[in-house]
Amino acid sequence: AAILSAIVAGFWLLDALKDPILASIVGIEYQPLAKVLSVAITLVVVCSYDFLTSVVDKPSLFHIISVVFGMIFMILASMLSDPHTGLDNHEKSPHRMLGWICYFAIESYGSLMVALFWSFTNSIMDLEQAKGGYGLIISIAQVGAILGSTVATTAETVGIAQLFLISAMSVFSISLLIKVYHIVYRDDDVTSQVKGRVRRVTETSDDLIEQLELAHTPTCLQRTLTVFSGFYEGLLLIVKYRYVFHILVVTCLYEIVITVLDYEFKVLGSHKTSSHSSSLLVDEGDGNRFANLLGHFGQFTNLVSLLVASVGFSFLVHRLGVKGTLMVFPTVLFVAVIVTNLVPSLWVLFTFVSLLKAILYSLHDPAMELLYMPTSEPIKFKAKAWIDVLGARLAKALGSIITNMAHGDPQKLRNISEMPIIVISVLLLVLVWITGRQFDTLVRDRIIVGDEDSPTSRLTSLSVDGDRYAGLEMRNGLKPGDVGYDGYDLHFFEAVFSDDEENNESLNSKADERNGEFNSPDAGRRRANTSKW
Repeated sequence: AAILSAIVAGFWLLDALKDPILASIVGIEYQPLAKVLSVAITLVVVCSYDFLTSVVDKPSLFHIISVVFGMIFMILASMLSDPHTGLDNHEKSPHRMLGWICYFAIESYGSLMVALFWSFTNSIMDLEQAKGGYGLIISIAQVGAILGSTVATTAETVGIAQLFLISAMSVFSISLLIKVYHIVYRDDDVTSQVKGRVRRVTETSDDLIEQLELAHTPTCLQRTLTVFSGFYEGLLLIVKYRYVFHILVVTCLYEIVITVLDYEFKVLGSHKTSSHSSSLLVDEGDGNRFANLLGHFGQFTNLVSLLVASVGFSFLVHRLGVKGTLMVFPTVLFVAVIVTNLVPSLWVLFTFVSLLKAILYSLHDPAMELLYMPTSEPIKFKAKAWIDVLGARLAKALGSIITNMAHGDPQKLRNISEMPIIVISVLLLVLVWITGRQFDTLVRDRIIVGDEDSPTSRLTSLSVDGDRYAGLEMRNGLKPGDVGYDGYDLHFFEAVFSDDEENNESLNSKADERNGEFNSPDAGRRRANTSKW
């Protein structure tokens, strides 16, 4: 909870500064384009993250992301305070790259760090622990969110550049908290298990074949393709499993509607706090007043979120179940779409957008995390990153395509977006209900989606007469089911590697023949069968 509190404190402070910086340096009318372009940036970020999950251990992921983004925000803070390139230059222009870089950095950090936290948390808790604990974690985290939003309200007195520096310190603190966590719980069995890296899906079958001496040495091309596959394994898992694809849809679809409503609110807020009739000029006071408005918006959002998380999440998830809890947010979203189209004022939008985000952060997002419980570790870390980071950005980009058609005109935006967001809200209600039913079925039948991709799945799925490892003893410190255990009866695996009676000879004989007759026709056929497996 303390780790998530530090994450969201920095995120809410940065999020309150993101749009004022863009509005002051580039222009608020370019926000839709910024959301579209952020998709390309996050694609690079999530591919790099996907690769890192298989290269470094899980705590190191926190350290790397914390240090890299902390340094980026410190550099940006110094550039924002520069009189020529920073906020003191009052001329807005889409050619001023600093505004774009600040926007992209904040967008990437917020999505990636939060996704990593929940991947880590989902891997150390079971379903019942999550139902009881996630509400408490969110409640404590909201204290950090309120603190970050409150600090953002001081933009007029402290200054945006100085607040950027404070947020960088908050980002650095996450690495320290992760280190403290692993020191305090170093003797805990669950904590010790999650210290390792996430094994790649392609490693599973390759490692097992090598242990059984049935694989030939891979070529340079094969090694290269294997390395590059590590950059998009999460995407392959989403495509492979229908349940994971459904999580992608229900996680991202609402972002289109939220993007439209949020943009309409911020356009009205920017106009309300501007002292110029022309949108081509903005003084620092305008940007600070806009940041102050968004800081109060963040305060209200997180106070409501704290209330809902404290008394609502655990109660609802135990009373209504996961499916019923998931239905709350899309229902409120549908009501908000109808009311804001009927009464399109700044304070109505302020209230409903704040309420939607509060329910999203304190109720819907934790309930969505429960959907990952019946999934494998690669899905929790790799596929989830693609869903939460890139998938959400794509959805926001679609919403931004709608908002970009309005060119900053709130009335035109309502005319263009009214029907699309109503249809999406209704569709979301149906899809959330379907996904909730799938989750209940998986939990009832004790099915783990993607379990066949785990390192020991091909071994643990094999059983004889109901006793999975009957008669097998530990060897070299490894028990049956562990990768590297060599005490199996190899005759037991004959049917796995051959499809006909002619090839059902002992595996030891196969290994000997391969050593002496590698180029024989029979050896070639056996290698083909192995490759097929």
